[in-house]
Amino acid sequence: MGACAPQSDSADQSGNVRVLAPQSNSKAGYSLQTVELLGIEDLQTVTGKFVRFFLSPRITNNTLHGRPAVARFIKNKSGDFIPANEMTQQLVTIYAHTQKLALLDEELGAGGVNQWPRDVGVGVRVKGSSGANNAFYDGATDSMLVVPYTQDGLAIAINGGILAHEHFHSLFFKLVLKDVVDEDTGVHSRESFMDDAAIVQEDLSGRGRREKPVLIGDELDEATLLKFHRLAMMRGLNEGLADFWGWMYTGNPDFIAQSLPSQKRVRSLEVSDLFGIYELPNKTVVRNNLELFHASGERAKFRDYVTGYAYTVGTQFSRVLKKFTDIYSKERGLEDLAARKEVAKLVVKMLPSLKAELAEKKDTYYTHDQFMQSFVKELGEMKKKECEFLAEVLETSAETPMVYSCVEETGWVIKSATAPNPEVGEVK
Repeated sequence: MGACAPQSDSADQSGNVRVLAPQSNSKAGYSLQTVELLGIEDLQTVTGKFVRFFLSPRITNNTLHGRPAVARFIKNKSGDFIPANEMTQQLVTIYAHTQKLALLDEELGAGGVNQWPRDVGVGVRVKGSSGANNAFYDGATDSMLVVPYTQDGLAIAINGGILAHEHFHSLFFKLVLKDVVDEDTGVHSRESFMDDAAIVQEDLSGRGRREKPVLIGDELDEATLLKFHRLAMMRGLNEGLADFWGWMYTGNPDFIAQSLPSQKRVRSLEVSDLFGIYELPNKTVVRNNLELFHASGERAKFRDYVTGYAYTVGTQFSRVLKKFTDIYSKERGLEDLAARKEVAKLVVKMLPSLKAELAEKKDTYYTHDQFMQSFVKELGEMKKKECEFLAEVLETSAETPMVYSCVEETGWVIKSATAPNPEVGEVK
């Protein structure tokens, strides 16, 4: 290590600073690469334009408080700063991905939605069910909280896909949930996470009125069905679109399994089962699952079932978007990354419709075909195979027997007809 300078050399570093940090090489995995951190104000705490870190923070008045995380570096002959311990490696990696995601926001049409720097809590102490191996975007504090990683895979703080997933939650919160948030529209499950985390000082019950919990065995009336259908779709789309965002950012359909191998089967965006690619959950399927959960007699709270089911709903949407993007890439002659970004732009454009049709409307069911209609509207002129794929998704997912076909007009459009008595109507 004779070619390296001591730790004190990082004390006065600011501006743009070169560091070595683990970075993804798509499906090939992670390797140490030289990354330029932009807008650094204090390298010893890795504070700058994009991130402000807190070690084991607490929350008061919807703001993170606590001492800064302290980094340690060694400096090589090239002037690059090398993290001297695991915590420092995580800090520089989170900073590098956050600045990249911030710049990507601008490119994808979401510039100005987020404000910088973002507060990030690391080494968050969790005492209960949320345990270790977790990351959490919290809209109330506009912060990301990372708990310690104890498994043998890629640490969550290093996993660019998971960081991108959490970053998307900030976009969804601000473009869909903010100003209409209630107990049914949380990102992940904020209350259970916060109840478990030692960061909380304030009384969560003060955030809003808590309703009487649904007890298994009670009759599930129409109003309750509607409420929990909305919860499943809201959280499902939030998680599913965030999974798509993680894949868009990394190109790895199994980015979650890199850190959480047990999630590979249920969260992978790459599946060979055609049924798993072409079907979205329609209203009847979601309602039937809610009624099944309610009637199961299990001791777990009904809301916990719904929260878990939302991830299943989300995965169906993310897989459809991934498959569509693959087709979009081939049909339009685009490199994979360029195609992923173009579809991500469509997702950003769709978010206001989710706010209007799902978040703000509590008295109507939001269905998969509303999502597809919004997607087709933002897509505009379709290529033939794009149209055929979306038509097949609609037909496979339909609640009643329907036939969907593609007709060439000014571009390709989707036509629908009931199976026994065709009544042609265009999907607009």
